[in-house]
Amino acid sequence: MLATDLKDEARDKLTDKMEKTVKTLEGRVIKTLEMGRKQLAYKIGGQTEAVFLDMVLEMPPTAVVQLEKKLTVDREILRHLLVVA
Repeated sequence: MLATDLKDEARDKLTDKMEKTVKTLEGRVIKTLEMGRKQLAYKIGGQTEAVFLDMVLEMPPTAVVQLEKKLTVDREILRHLLVVA
């Protein structure tokens, strides 16, 4: 979930940055889907809405921990969920 106060170009830059991070960690982006702006059930960081982004990634298991740390630190990302399959 991304903050709604990001402009389209900033959101595109953030998506590109995440894709580069995945490639740096020896992974690849299979699919990226922007699901649009949605109302949140409760405020997160003062935000009542967020832009939802779904990315399907393929990467080594050791890189998942590093990606988790990078996503946690980024302030433009309100919440994230990594599902390992």
